[in-house]
Amino acid sequence: MRLSYKFFVVSIFFSCAVKAQLKDTMHIHQNIFHESVYDQLSQNPIFFTNWNIKDFTQTQLAFQKKELNFKRVQTANQITDFTFSTKGIYNVKPKLRLLGNVDFTKAYEKGLGYNFSTERTENQNVLSPNYFFASKKGDWEHQHYFLQGGASYAATSNWLMSGIAFYKNSRSFRSIDPRPQIALSDYGAEITLGYKIKKHTLTAGTFANIENETGSVIYVDDTQNAPVYTETFTQFSSGYGRVVFNNSYNNYIFRTFNRSFKTGYQFQNKQTTLNALYSYRKAMEDMYGKDANGNTYLEDDLIRFKYRMVEHQSQLSYFFDGLSHDYKLVLNYNKQQGDNFSVAENGQNYRMTADKIQLLTGILKKEGNQFTNYAFEFGFNYQQQQFIDLLGSTNKKLNTLDIFISANKDFKLKKQQLLNLAFSFNYYQALDESLSLVATTTNTSFTDNVVRPDHAFDVTSKLNSKIALNYFIPLQNSKTLRIFATSNFLNALDNKYQKYFPIENKMNNYFSTGIALVY
Repeated sequence: MRLSYKFFVVSIFFSCAVKAQLKDTMHIHQNIFHESVYDQLSQNPIFFTNWNIKDFTQTQLAFQKKELNFKRVQTANQITDFTFSTKGIYNVKPKLRLLGNVDFTKAYEKGLGYNFSTERTENQNVLSPNYFFASKKGDWEHQHYFLQGGASYAATSNWLMSGIAFYKNSRSFRSIDPRPQIALSDYGAEITLGYKIKKHTLTAGTFANIENETGSVIYVDDTQNAPVYTETFTQFSSGYGRVVFNNSYNNYIFRTFNRSFKTGYQFQNKQTTLNALYSYRKAMEDMYGKDANGNTYLEDDLIRFKYRMVEHQSQLSYFFDGLSHDYKLVLNYNKQQGDNFSVAENGQNYRMTADKIQLLTGILKKEGNQFTNYAFEFGFNYQQQQFIDLLGSTNKKLNTLDIFISANKDFKLKKQQLLNLAFSFNYYQALDESLSLVATTTNTSFTDNVVRPDHAFDVTSKLNSKIALNYFIPLQNSKTLRIFATSNFLNALDNKYQKYFPIENKMNNYFSTGIALVY
């Protein structure tokens, strides 16, 4: 996803080293309760430097299928993907730890229109501006590769450091006119320094990455790329409602330079971990078009559009690791602003703003480190968003609330086998909303077929219910086989969408399964 760097740094910790004492030697076991704890901690990996974590390797095969019958327009009707991944931690010495992971994903999408970018609106309200599209739906095929490696090191009893680098590569295409082809490469690194005084640790780090996306749109039948053929004619969205013709559709480059700075604090004793983190991120995306000879290269003279994203994120997390109970509290505040700029017109037409507050709390009752009697979680996500396109005459406002509740429990089976059963429910409601559209041209296809139905989806109350099973089978030589399956459903709870667009209200179905070997 362009302009959407997510701190991935040590997410492998929570996927493999869970349901264990956080500060004692960690064993390979898993409970979803600890996922958010590790998610927060992984955003500042230097906090793990002095933790006693055993070596481990996890190799996993996973399958996922989504039937999206009730959705935003710029997302496929059906998504199927297969993933192979391996990840691990290796302790070279008590003060030096290496980590890394490799992922490969093959994905297929059916019935996707109005979108020739690498982004989708499945989990975001509006695409980032500046992308090609045609209204005709088509099937996509994707290949994704991801490689990551890093190290954490305690140089002295006080000074800590960590570093991590990654490389991502993907290929995407569809096999029906128009035929977009996208090649993406992304590489970056992060360095963090820390100073520890007794139970207190202060950290500061910086991250940078460069993402290059090379694309083209070709036709087997070139006559289809003409305004008279409204379904197959390739157009360019430079905002949210502003649609223009861009002759670089058959040869273009997006380059994004992403940099961030973060600082953190941690208090840690035998049972309590308190973390505070602030991060600042700025991403600059440039879209390069063709020169007079039809060639595209990275020169300032060929920049056609710019998009800037600025993000501030503050986090506070608390975790108590007791003898019989674990407690957690996570509070997150995120603020984003994105601005689009047209070089030819020397001005901007599009701005997005988003403010998000998240709260998650929970309790887990356990027997040692191997069995969960029960775990309960509760949380909410409040978000204020606005999307303005001055030239497209679009003004979309949306204030929403998500309420989340979940529970899970372990069941002992024969031969030390373990089954974990989990349920969760997510309720979504639009607290306040508005959509203002003023037609500036006679061509209102984008607003009529994307903006209006997407807003109809966004204002509709929904319930997402989920059930998950994890089956753990101990093997020889301290190995564990994990078999997992998840099924969830999304239902609309009202018909507010009828106010904006008569979309068809059908249930979404999600299913995933897989197998993992942990040792």
